[in-house]
Amino acid sequence: MRWLFALLIALMLPAQESQFGVQSRLVLVPVTVTDAKGHLIDEIEPKDFAVLDNGRPQKISVDSMATGVAPIALVVAVQTSGISKAVLEKVRKIGALIQPVVTGESGCAALVAFDQSITWLQECTDDSGGLARAFEQVHTGEPKSARMLDAVYQSIERLKKHPNSRRALLLISESRDRSSDHTLNEISLATQAAGVTVYAATYSAFKSAFTSKSSATGDPQAPKVPKTPSEQTGTMDGGPPHCGPFGCPNPQTPGVDQRVDILGGLGELVRMGKANTTHALTIATGGAIFPFTTLNGLEDAIQKLGSELHAQYLLSFTPDDSTPGYHRLEVRVASSGLRIRARPGYWSGQAVPH
Repeated sequence: MRWLFALLIALMLPAQESQFGVQSRLVLVPVTVTDAKGHLIDEIEPKDFAVLDNGRPQKISVDSMATGVAPIALVVAVQTSGISKAVLEKVRKIGALIQPVVTGESGCAALVAFDQSITWLQECTDDSGGLARAFEQVHTGEPKSARMLDAVYQSIERLKKHPNSRRALLLISESRDRSSDHTLNEISLATQAAGVTVYAATYSAFKSAFTSKSSATGDPQAPKVPKTPSEQTGTMDGGPPHCGPFGCPNPQTPGVDQRVDILGGLGELVRMGKANTTHALTIATGGAIFPFTTLNGLEDAIQKLGSELHAQYLLSFTPDDSTPGYHRLEVRVASSGLRIRARPGYWSGQAVPH
């Protein structure tokens, strides 16, 4: 349990040893509400929401698309490892979807590629044509390197330049990090501190190879479908699990009746991160995972992401208790039978622990 001991020490470090900066006093909480079948619910009255900060009810403001919400600042981070070649054939075709479907006219999107190196192909822009051209420049790099966590860190730094936006990151990647300098614990804390919601369109490089042009012609070098459960989805053939229309529900996400201690919660993220980095990051930030295999599946993932972001409620409040440290958040709605997904907490005080 060395990693847990190290985590406990890290969380007890003085605030001045932080490297991730100051947390704003106004807390923003993007909230997604669905019914039991995963259908988005966008007609909840502001008076029906409640937010608890460390168990204390807060006075909140509620905005939605109907009343006006902050624009979206999105970074799309694409894994460009050589093993992802078949997927990149699909990724190059979706650039024109991002602005009209996800960010809208008032938002912006950026594009970064990562393998052994991290390459920014487009800074945040509202130019749909420019973004589409940037996606066309996505090419394969090192065969198996994928510095996902390092790319997430750089994405957070870019998103901090948009303080009045809803900050989101879309990873188009496998589920695992490969060879980053940053740790999952560091990046989980950094995403929470910056208020970035992480989404992931994930794939199995083995499964996706069968949808490429080379595999369609019977290329004998095409990877074989694994005979063991996929690291990506847990299924035997590497295909997506049973998910709702707007992504896969996260069974590890704390329910409204749970009280998850932050040390145990982050310890669980570290434990899970050894197997599934994207899963851990989406849990830590209130995001979702959209598995895909084909081009249609990737386009569907983009549509689902856009639908979710445009159906979100943006809750905000000024905490009545500014005690430094981690604050657990709980969002409730008056109607029964609904499912709520939101960031599980935020950092208060001068800085976030390293």
